[in-house]
Amino acid sequence: MEGRESIYNYEEFTHILERKLNMKLIEKGILNKTINSKSEAMEYKMGFIGEEHLEEILSLQKKVSEDLGDNEIFVEDSREFILNEVLALGKGVAMGVFVCDKLVAFRTISLPLPDSEYNLAREVGLSENETDKVAILEATVVHTDFRGNRLQKKMLNHSIELLQKQGYRYICATVSPYNYPSLSTVMSFNLTIRDLKIREGIYDGRLRFLLVRDLAETVNNNYDEVARVLNTDIAKQHQFLKEGFIGFEISKKENCFEIKYGMREGVLS
Repeated sequence: MEGRESIYNYEEFTHILERKLNMKLIEKGILNKTINSKSEAMEYKMGFIGEEHLEEILSLQKKVSEDLGDNEIFVEDSREFILNEVLALGKGVAMGVFVCDKLVAFRTISLPLPDSEYNLAREVGLSENETDKVAILEATVVHTDFRGNRLQKKMLNHSIELLQKQGYRYICATVSPYNYPSLSTVMSFNLTIRDLKIREGIYDGRLRFLLVRDLAETVNNNYDEVARVLNTDIAKQHQFLKEGFIGFEISKKENCFEIKYGMREGVLS
């Protein structure tokens, strides 16, 4: 890579990260670090991470939250939740992206037990015998300097592949109706909007979409009735969702974005 200096050559970099972080490698490559419109190519590694990375996860989460300055869009998960519901053995999965031995992005997934308060199965109308087939996409956090590298999509793609291999059928997520990047990412992987409600707990009464995808179903975006709604029109979206519409497509507008809602019979068996 011409025009820049690297702390390690690629072989040394790979060896040091694998030894020091003791993580299972998912992928490696090059991404751009951008500061004040100036970009620099950097080597990265993506891998599964664990409890030993908790402090780095919390630190990055806090920085990104402060940079956003809008807790309507992003709410930090607590130390207890990440430790007990994601990083604890058998409770979830986390993957991280590292550049020069530093965590610059991560994705967390929880795998709630059927009787867990965090299991969203009942909220999307699943039967009791399907509550053990649900995985929840929790936070995706990317350092400001490394945005624009499609890291959200890369990590989500690996997440879905992993969950399919592990036999999970339903993938759920909650996203702010004002968070276009995250909503666009999850909907590009065919999660659809099933509800919009005020959520308590760490969300402290903030609105969140509830999205779900059934991995056993073939994606079908042909609907008998279709309507377009601005993301800021909360009342109309509540009305459509109550009538049985689901949100399946998103498009950016100048100062907001538009969601396409559709309705047909047998949306989720």
